[in-house]
Amino acid sequence: MSVGTPTPAAAPSHDVVVVSDLHIGRGRNPRTGRYHPLETFFHDTDIRRFLEWVARDAERRGRQLKVVFNGDTFDLLRTEIHPVEGESSRREARFGLDPTPDVVARQMDVIVAGHPGFIEALADLVAAGHVATILPGNHDLEIQWDAAQRPVFEALREVLAARGGVDVDAAVARLTFEPWFVYEPGRLWIEHGCQYDAESAFHYPLRRPIEHRFPTGAAEEDLPMGSFFQRYLYNAFGALTFLVPSTRANARYARWLLLNQPRLLYRVAMSHLPFIWQLMRRLSRRDGETRMAMAAAHAVELDRLSRTYDLGDDLLAIDAEKVTLGADLSVALEDYGRRALRAAGMVSGLVLAAAGLWSSGLLAISELGPDFGLKTLLFLALNVAMMFAVGAATTYLLLRTEPPPSPPSLPRAARAIARRLDVPIVSFGHTHEEVFLRFDRRPGLVSTYVNTGTWVAVFAHHDAVPRERVQMTFLRIVDAHPELLYWSPGRGEPMPVILFDDHDDEAATAASDRPDRTPAPTAGTSHGSTFTAPARHGSPRP
Repeated sequence: MSVGTPTPAAAPSHDVVVVSDLHIGRGRNPRTGRYHPLETFFHDTDIRRFLEWVARDAERRGRQLKVVFNGDTFDLLRTEIHPVEGESSRREARFGLDPTPDVVARQMDVIVAGHPGFIEALADLVAAGHVATILPGNHDLEIQWDAAQRPVFEALREVLAARGGVDVDAAVARLTFEPWFVYEPGRLWIEHGCQYDAESAFHYPLRRPIEHRFPTGAAEEDLPMGSFFQRYLYNAFGALTFLVPSTRANARYARWLLLNQPRLLYRVAMSHLPFIWQLMRRLSRRDGETRMAMAAAHAVELDRLSRTYDLGDDLLAIDAEKVTLGADLSVALEDYGRRALRAAGMVSGLVLAAAGLWSSGLLAISELGPDFGLKTLLFLALNVAMMFAVGAATTYLLLRTEPPPSPPSLPRAARAIARRLDVPIVSFGHTHEEVFLRFDRRPGLVSTYVNTGTWVAVFAHHDAVPRERVQMTFLRIVDAHPELLYWSPGRGEPMPVILFDDHDDEAATAASDRPDRTPAPTAGTSHGSTFTAPARHGSPRP
């Protein structure tokens, strides 16, 4: 496909609904009736009702529905499988077994068992003749393996067979797993988006060809920084129902823990100290042969996808858009180490400056003469002033609310994909931030980049922004018209997501001056997320 040559789009016969970042984990323990501490998805009933609604909505208009679960549907990083004693290394005994195909199959077994409602929702969808497609994300990259998919298919088949009156084989065939993206020429491109975030990108994410010969320790050879922190640090905090989508948010989460659960923060820090050196040594060693095997598997799958979708060199160019943090994880760790040293130097400097000021004040007071009462009052005033200054500085450092910047590489990649493939809609997930952004892909033609956010709790730093802590957002595409909505369990129907224009952006002003063009919303920062304002939301279609 040559760049700039539009692909004629046939009239679509189906609507598309996209949800991402459900982060489904172990679910509820059937013995205790309580949830696993690392579970963050508590909405099996809500998603079943949501899928029922969107399916009925499509059927009322005589349309088939395709639902795309756009990555991080399952949270394998937070579903630890611990070995029996003596079965593995000390590291795996502490942090869970490495994700080999056998281990991933065990993880999916417990996830499926813990969320029967989600399987029932899938069964409703495919039994009604609609299609479901599941894409991998950085928390469930291994879902592209047959070993990971098998438990889902088996559970789905069992549910459908128990209902009776359903062509089980035909219904199960309507659930598909794709290794990277969903692409409809002239209409849309959907992928998780982690490959455009330096902290979450894999060098070799396409691992299907290497499933049956996955090298021991290969998962550690290509472990992004975000996955590293999730597995080796964040899981230790247990039942905190918000997730850390990137290490950029580390400071806010550390402040929250320090202010709300300091004992937990201290306990986790102390428990992790014995493993830090071991992990850094392991991650600094790279197995060239393993990396070559992963690179070869990635290239094989990339070639297959390119031929299957007739994308040619365009797919190679899109794969080259990925951004990675350093040559490997050890380089990233060194970078964080340098930052820590700089922070320690700044703190040390502030402490020395405070000590110098206090000593100078004390010396000046001692030179005032024999008036003991006056010197006592001045000494007390000096100490109170120093305590107030230290407290004010500490409070400022703990409570300042600058949100971490969202990676600009995601909307930049969306623009590049839209222009290269000439598609009007590009959708990512991954960041847990809702985005609706319009831009010109070619003169006279507008594309829309949509980030579908998440269905798990968002750690909000600004309560004044009108947003639910859990906002069940999704993208609905009817023909070529995208709508970013959220499912309201109380109303039993979707509602438009509340996003805001950035009125200081010149592009928005210029677009609004064009009478023949819908004003183009542009990215603004609020609520710790990237917010944009779609000019056309309207009410959900009846």
